[in-house]
Order: sequence, then C-alpha cells, then structure tokens
Amino acid sequence: MISVIISCYNAELFLKETIESALNQTFPPLEIIVVDNGSTDNSVEIALSFGPPVNVIRQLIIKELFIK
Repeated sequence: MISVIISCYNAELFLKETIESALNQTFPPLEIIVVDNGSTDNSVEIALSFGPPVNVIRQLIIKELFIK
C-alpha cells in the first residue's frame, strides 16, 4: 500500500499532471493527499476534481491586521 503526499501553493499549472503521474505509477497509490498551503489560484479545485482516491487538506492563511 502506498500513500502519496503532494504539497502545493499556487500550483495550478502543474498539479493535474502531478496527480495523473501519481495515479499512473506501476503500483497505484491507495490514497493521494494534496496539502494546499493557502493557494489563491485553482489548485484546490483541480485536486478536488479527481475525487477518490485524492483527498485535499487546505491550510487557510489568515492575515493579521494591525491598526496604528
């Protein structure tokens, strides 16, 4: 059994090809976990479009506001 972890940040240009490559290995993975580090592009949507066995974990970036 193989699990693949892919971390990404604004990786929409490469993410589809990366996931497809992982899925097409000689020993297909049991799961692919895409960890999104607060992307502002379509990375999350691309990963979600694959469905199982691809799972997406999103890290939301919260900007602190400082009032002077």
